[in-house]
Amino acid sequence: MTIFDRLYMVRHGESTCNVVHRIAGNLDAPLTFLGRVQAEKVASKHRGQQFDRVFVSPLSRAHDTARTVLGDRSDMIVDDRLMERDFGDYTLKSKSLLQKEHGIAEYEKAMNGDSDTMSGGETFEQFRSRVHDFFLRELVPALERGEIVCVVSHKYVVELICRFILDRPVEESYDLRLPNSEMLRGDRIASYVGRENKHRNMFYDRIVVHHPVVFCLGMIAGLLGNLAGIRVPASPYVLLALLVAASVITMCRIEIESAGRYITDRGIIRAVLLRYVAIPVGLALLLHWVPLGDVGYAAVLVAAPSSVVAMTVSRCLGGMIVPAFAHVMLSSLAAAVSFSAVLSVVLDRNVLLAVVLSVVASTGTVLVSYAVVKQLRRRSPIRTAKFGERNAYVAVLLLTAFIVLVSLSVDLSTFSTYGFAAVGVAVVLRLISLLLTRRRDLQGLDDYVAMTYPNVFVVVIIAVLTGHAALATLAIWSLLPTFALSFFDSWYARRVVVDAADERWLTELRIPKARAAVEKGGIGA
Repeated sequence: MTIFDRLYMVRHGESTCNVVHRIAGNLDAPLTFLGRVQAEKVASKHRGQQFDRVFVSPLSRAHDTARTVLGDRSDMIVDDRLMERDFGDYTLKSKSLLQKEHGIAEYEKAMNGDSDTMSGGETFEQFRSRVHDFFLRELVPALERGEIVCVVSHKYVVELICRFILDRPVEESYDLRLPNSEMLRGDRIASYVGRENKHRNMFYDRIVVHHPVVFCLGMIAGLLGNLAGIRVPASPYVLLALLVAASVITMCRIEIESAGRYITDRGIIRAVLLRYVAIPVGLALLLHWVPLGDVGYAAVLVAAPSSVVAMTVSRCLGGMIVPAFAHVMLSSLAAAVSFSAVLSVVLDRNVLLAVVLSVVASTGTVLVSYAVVKQLRRRSPIRTAKFGERNAYVAVLLLTAFIVLVSLSVDLSTFSTYGFAAVGVAVVLRLISLLLTRRRDLQGLDDYVAMTYPNVFVVVIIAVLTGHAALATLAIWSLLPTFALSFFDSWYARRVVVDAADERWLTELRIPKARAAVEKGGIGA
């Protein structure tokens, strides 16, 4: 037994910056609804545990977590040395955008040390020195006196203390991926750190950040296998299972609890009515009055609701993520009527079949995934968020498996017939999205992303279930240009995403402006 067996460390609950995947640093980003629930879960799990001394960061997300977990203790010691590191011009920037711009290795270097890509803020030595001063002057003496100590702080502070305890070299860094609100006991630090693998974690991050490339490579691999004579029947039930599983994992990392404020957002409602109601109904009427042959199949893709993939795309392009979730939910609900209308015309006017398939495969997939995740997050808010964060790459690989399977089953000779039409659909969807996207709005990027990525996966499943080979073929071929054009989306996102220096982020994330100005000398300074 060592003195550190009497140490307990807690990372704060989920903050408003965690939700949008942006760096808070030493800005006072508060807890979200889920963050408070996570803290309450820790409190119930460790009820009865007595602490002789409690140290806490002054930032509200840590201080509020401590008060929830430990109660309003008058002897709680607020120590400025436990504040999160000041990340300079990285502050309030999207983590994914930084990873794409500088590379994941350089991003990790900046977050766990020093890098030329990050200016301003604290150097790693300044950050290390103040935390080490706390470690030597406060923490170790308290533990040596036989006291049971709890430290409630931040991700990089906790990781730094772990380095001190394990006596690791200064240049050795690692991402513990400590989930929000999880209590880490001192006697388990070695095993916890031992389970982490820096290079493996970085590889998983690459899969998520560069998911369009992974999808495209998956389709190319499937097509090459197809060309080599490998044919695997694409069972619609297997495809549906892959889609639901990927949807559940993706939603596990989204703060669905705050989606209500975006579902009632006028801008999103207006976009959904135009994009997922007016356009599909217009297409249904056009196809009803003017038979357009195979053009009707393209109309199905245009009318399809937003894909759950849109949330991952939003995250990787620097969007707010939850507004994209609101688009997915609303468009899936609208699909029961508008998407069904287009399907009824294309499926030989079989209205009943169209409605059933639309509700089950499209609306049902999203609602079932949402219901499952909502229960998981209510019962186990810490583990569910941790599962979603750590397994985001699994969701990408599941959808890649979907793409490989359908690529193995497609008739390669149909490319000349449907290939250009598939490209045309992907381009048209982007033109529609460009037209309807709000400019210079915090939610503008989510508007664009959600309206650009239709649920082609659901269209493939519906086409396979109904035996419409032409529709299935067009949908499968459209997967490649849909994700290949993500390179255009990345370029366009830089013109739509609101800069981190914009004060609207402070309002949106409920960060006190006065304190932000004092601490940062102005955001981005």
